Amino acid sequence: MNRLTLTGLFLAALLILSSCLRDDLQPCPPLQVTLSVKDKNYFNIDDAAKLGLLERKADDLPFRDYVHTLYYIVHDTLGNVVAEQKNTQVSDDAQTQTITLPVDLPYGKYIVTVWGNMESEEPLGDNPTDAEMEAAGAAANDIYLACDTFDYRYGKEAYTMGLERTKGNLLIKAEGIPDNIDFSTKSVEDIYGKVDAAFRYSSLTDIQTELEWEVQNEIQSQTLMCPSPSYEGTTLGVSFIDRSAVAAQQAASRAVSTRPILRPADVHITMGRNEITILKYVYDTEEDGFNIFLRVNDEWEQIHTMEID
Repeated sequence: MNRLTLTGLFLAALLILSSCLRDDLQPCPPLQVTLSVKDKNYFNIDDAAKLGLLERKADDLPFRDYVHTLYYIVHDTLGNVVAEQKNTQVSDDAQTQTITLPVDLPYGKYIVTVWGNMESEEPLGDNPTDAEMEAAGAAANDIYLACDTFDYRYGKEAYTMGLERTKGNLLIKAEGIPDNIDFSTKSVEDIYGKVDAAFRYSSLTDIQTELEWEVQNEIQSQTLMCPSPSYEGTTLGVSFIDRSAVAAQQAASRAVSTRPILRPADVHITMGRNEITILKYVYDTEEDGFNIFLRVNDEWEQIHTMEID
């Protein structure tokens, strides 16, 4: 091969490499991030499914069957926002979603933060890299999160991210409850209320919920919430209520024939990310008290016996 041919090949190679310079008319391939769902089911979903409490989701459903809204924001290493998509409904049936950054984005490192299943951007406040999990738009939602740093350069334009759950599921089942009970309340004390893009939890808070029963005697409730601060670091209190008896008692200032409120003893629980915490309250009419069971390693473990306030 002669020197002239070598020189021509060298110039051709330079031309190809220079085709991705930012002042050229031909733009470089843009940075693309493909989103998938990592936590399609809870870690212990099979035990809950065995009990008939929840169903396992198939692993090949459309993305929106797990995560139906997406918000993302992209920062450079100096903290400047270079791209943002407001909370948007996922409308197609694809199993993944793709973020395509602007074609004029310079090469460099970028931090991509993605939130899923928020109903609004209110939980993000002024800092979209953390969220208030008990704010409107997130409190009752199964919030997902992913965050990663990508080195965007020639030949490294495509990356992937897997969204993970931020919360666990508190599932309570009650059995043998008297016919007059038609309402229940739940109080959860000392649970994390905030999470940042690195899955660091903070800001202990309390949660109060109410449930109107549609079926007598046996009820089941679910409440999504962030993890506990420590082992058994969260206190759970439940009340089973006969609303008509309470109203009559208050109106007449007198006792009624049935127990208007059943209040089992408080229990200490441990909530975990992407885990189901399952409790069962069994009312014993003869003893007029509750046996309380916690699901541990696919077995029922009794944690309180015949106590009622």
